[in-house]
Amino acid sequence: LQRRAANAESAAQLAQVRALRYQVNPHFLFNTLNSLSSLVISNRPEEAEAMILKLSNFFRTSLSLDPTADVSLAEEIELQRLYLEIEKVRFPRRLKVEIDVPDGLSGARLPALILQPIVENAIKYGLGNTRDKVTLRIMAEEPLPGRLRIEISNFGGTALKAPRQAGGPTGTKVGLANVAQRLGARFGRAAGIEHGPMAEGGYKVALT
Repeated sequence: LQRRAANAESAAQLAQVRALRYQVNPHFLFNTLNSLSSLVISNRPEEAEAMILKLSNFFRTSLSLDPTADVSLAEEIELQRLYLEIEKVRFPRRLKVEIDVPDGLSGARLPALILQPIVENAIKYGLGNTRDKVTLRIMAEEPLPGRLRIEISNFGGTALKAPRQAGGPTGTKVGLANVAQRLGARFGRAAGIEHGPMAEGGYKVALT
C-alpha cells in the first residue's frame, strides 16, 4: 500500500513537471511569431527567412527533450544561445549577449528551458524600454559547495532606469511564477528565485 502511494505521488509530481514544462512552448512561440510578424510588416524578408530557419532549429532541439528530464547547464545555455540567435536577427545592432559559465559548472543538472521565460522577458522589457544597445548577461557560480546560482540580467539604455521599472515589469510575473513552480517541483525548498531592479539600472533574476 505504501509503495502504491509512493508511486502515485511520483506520478503526480511527474505530471506537474510535464505540465509546467509545456507552458513554456506556447509563450515562446507567440513571442517569436510576433517578432517574425514585425520583420514581415517592416519589409525585411531576408531577415524574416533567417529567423524562420533559426526558429525551426530551436524547436527541433527543444521539442526532442523529455519534459520530465533534466539537462546539463551546458545544454541549457546552448538552448538559450539558439534562442538569442533568433532575437539577434531582430535586433542586430542593439542586442549584446555575454555568457559567463565556468567549465566546472557545465555538468550541473537543471530542468530544460528553465531559463527561457527569464531570457524572453529580459529581451522584451530590456530592449522595449530603450532605443539604445542593451546587454543581456547570463552567469553561473557556485556560492557554496553543491549550490548553483544562475543570474540573468539586462542593462544599458537610459530608459532602463525609469521609475516604472523600479518594481519590475508586470509582464514578468507569469514567466517568473512558472520558473518558481518548476524549481519547487524539482528541488523543493532547496531552490529559490530572487528578482528586482539593479542600482545601476536594469533588472536581474537569480535562480539558486
